Amino acid sequence: MTDDFLEKNLSKTNKKNRPLTGMQKFMFGMICWGVHTMSQVRSFETNGFDRKHLEAKKAIRIGMTVYAVLITIFVILAILFKKN
Repeated sequence: MTDDFLEKNLSKTNKKNRPLTGMQKFMFGMICWGVHTMSQVRSFETNGFDRKHLEAKKAIRIGMTVYAVLITIFVILAILFKKN
């Protein structure tokens, strides 16, 4: 509740340069799919948090890349170690 109140009362220049917290970056990377995540990123852009918007999009891209690499490695290992 307090964070919402503080963020609404920030000046425009302060809003533009406000970064994501470490936990927010981690969560955007771990939960990088879904409507809720994308709506949160769009709300950053709509409310004038330009830096948060860019950092959230970057964290989502990194999360998707990590998931894609892990799935690819899993499939390759499953094929290699498949017992006939």
